[in-house]
Amino acid sequence: MKILFNDLSELEVQAIERNGDRLEVKTINATPAQLRDLFEDPAKTRKMKKVENGSVAETYEGYTTFYCTSEYPGVIYGVVNYKPAATPEAEKEILKSAVKVAKIQAQDLPDENAIDVQNLYPEWDGNGKEYASGFKVNYEGTLYKCLQKHTSQEGWNPVDAPSLWAKVLIEPGTIPEWEQPSSTNPYMKGDQVTHNGKTWESLIDNNVWEPGTVGTETLWKEVS
Repeated sequence: MKILFNDLSELEVQAIERNGDRLEVKTINATPAQLRDLFEDPAKTRKMKKVENGSVAETYEGYTTFYCTSEYPGVIYGVVNYKPAATPEAEKEILKSAVKVAKIQAQDLPDENAIDVQNLYPEWDGNGKEYASGFKVNYEGTLYKCLQKHTSQEGWNPVDAPSLWAKVLIEPGTIPEWEQPSSTNPYMKGDQVTHNGKTWESLIDNNVWEPGTVGTETLWKEVS
């Protein structure tokens, strides 16, 4: 078996393994240094063919990025090429960029969607960080949103500064215990909570009243 390069030069090989954007060639007929010289040449590797018994068995196009050589038992040497921008390092950079974009876009999500991707939000920073109104952060495992623009400082964390931060209360798929909201993070119509051993559903938007108390019959309904 041999590999036929794009410039029609050849190399006897023992194995050719393709896995997506990764191509590995193993041979006993070239040293690692020689393999590097061969496979670093994008003109040679632009199109390669596996030839068996005089016939082309498979064609490999675009594997032009040399990655590494390796040594196997039996004096077998291998070389790995990738398609451009598909090396493990490049994939990591792409992933990092995608996560960075997702974190930026997450700030525009409404509360009911934001809580579902809570891990995208940064931890609260108390060292002079400027926060804009609506910006969301994690603090002690809970998601909060900023109520007014300010520069953070010690003691102004989301728990101790309720005038600056509001907890994002409802988590999809769960029915949390009711807690007194402020006007900035009320319960919305359809939100469900537990309170005094019962489950309640809000009948209105912007609901800040305690369920089950006198006068809230049109604000909350008990559900089984």
